[in-house]
Amino acid sequence: MCSVLKNNLTKMSVNTLASVKLYLLSAVLVSFAAITSCSDSSTSVSDADSDNAEITASEEKQFVWNGLNTWYFWQGDVPDLADSKNDNVAEFSAFLNQERFETEEDLFDHLIYRQEDDFSWFIPDYEVRLAQRTGTSKSFGFRFQLVQLAPGSDRVFGYVQYVVPDSPADDAGLIRGDIFNRINGQEITVNNFQSLLQGDTYEIGFAALDGDILESLDESATVTAITLQENPIHKVEVIETERATVGYLMYNAFRFNFHGELNDAFGEFKNAGIDELVLDMRYNGGGALVTSAILAGLISGLTEEDPFASLIYNDRQSAQNQTFPFFDRLLEYDDNGAFLGDDTPMNQLSMSRLYVLVTGRTASASETLINGLEPYGIDVILIGEKTVGKDEGSITVYDAPEHGYAPSGAEERADINPNHKRAMQPIVFKIFNSDGRDYPDGFIPDIPAIERANVENLKPLGDPEEQFLAAALQHIENGFVPAKLLTDQPSATRNVIEMKQSPFEDEFYLLPSDVERFRTNQEK
Repeated sequence: MCSVLKNNLTKMSVNTLASVKLYLLSAVLVSFAAITSCSDSSTSVSDADSDNAEITASEEKQFVWNGLNTWYFWQGDVPDLADSKNDNVAEFSAFLNQERFETEEDLFDHLIYRQEDDFSWFIPDYEVRLAQRTGTSKSFGFRFQLVQLAPGSDRVFGYVQYVVPDSPADDAGLIRGDIFNRINGQEITVNNFQSLLQGDTYEIGFAALDGDILESLDESATVTAITLQENPIHKVEVIETERATVGYLMYNAFRFNFHGELNDAFGEFKNAGIDELVLDMRYNGGGALVTSAILAGLISGLTEEDPFASLIYNDRQSAQNQTFPFFDRLLEYDDNGAFLGDDTPMNQLSMSRLYVLVTGRTASASETLINGLEPYGIDVILIGEKTVGKDEGSITVYDAPEHGYAPSGAEERADINPNHKRAMQPIVFKIFNSDGRDYPDGFIPDIPAIERANVENLKPLGDPEEQFLAAALQHIENGFVPAKLLTDQPSATRNVIEMKQSPFEDEFYLLPSDVERFRTNQEK
């Protein structure tokens, strides 16, 4: 009987996101006396000590282990996340308290399955995380890319990719294509760029670039970060060509609280009677799955009868496996992710062809959109560079054991441990389209183009002469793209400096309330 009790305690699993029947670690400890009171030579805790057995590690470390043991997609591949790891309280305490785990983040890093996982991350403050999902964060209001001047060179320059309207960068006069080589008076190099990007104020020193010649200019601009909410619908244009009316949408993130604005953009396209659509996601690192499904519905005209993406969880969470549809009704949310309703008609287009502008920053929900459309006979033409290949998604895991570490709403989040604000964003599922296809290696463009190859002469986004958009328009008009628009410039060999301007990039996540509501709808 004791062996059965012990097996039940260590093998219990979660059945739903909204109402999870996960055992609490504290419950294990309370029951530990009952288990060890039987003759069990496998434990090193004596009968006399077992009644008072307690985990001596910090509650933050206990949370990290419990949350990953419960949800992590690769839980079965990490020996230190085995269900039996906490059978012996003394040994488990010793494991958590090892010197190499100076902080709970050190423990998190140790438990991540790095052979396959590049995207799980630790959250020092979940309140910052929640704000970031809505597009609200401390920001300068511009996106830039750092580039090595030449292979082997120590010198680095940056160029502005886009500027958020009414932001500090906009107020300072920054525009797309501005080139700079100094931050706060120091020239940027391959060795110091990370330290220069710290802080809340940048004095940006402009430069002139001519091939491999980089010359500092006397001009500069100062920007200070503020709390800013960025609208992901950056640019909406209707372009008339000789053969077609073309809609252009620059879309920078899949944010659940901007569905109305996204629907309005498609309303413009629908009213204009566009023949072709160009979706610019070259800087889009992802976001909410539900937003990807809504955008797919707006583009395709498909309905909730058509599967868009299937989600597969670990063995412990197999009850969570589900399929999201294309949405033909607009699902709306407030800034906290609370569902507001689905009464607004969607401005669906039913496109048979879609041009998507992509780069090495296009990831996650952006790639799921591409993958989800392909089985339905929609000709998806990719222009740009190879995408990231993030066919995985996550949830935010909190120290809220009563809710299976995944509270589904504000009321449940009130039960989060008030003693700390740590959380985690582990990968918990893999994503497939209706043909069962994933995309671990990303997508190879049909028409290659490299933005940094033309950095000395970047046109405004939405300009018909802008490199990527011009390639799409040429293909629409002529069925081919002149090579001079693409990659034949010598500067295409410059190396991009890998950096993340936000720890929240390359995301793909579920809103906690979506799963229960979606399942309820499916049962109707």
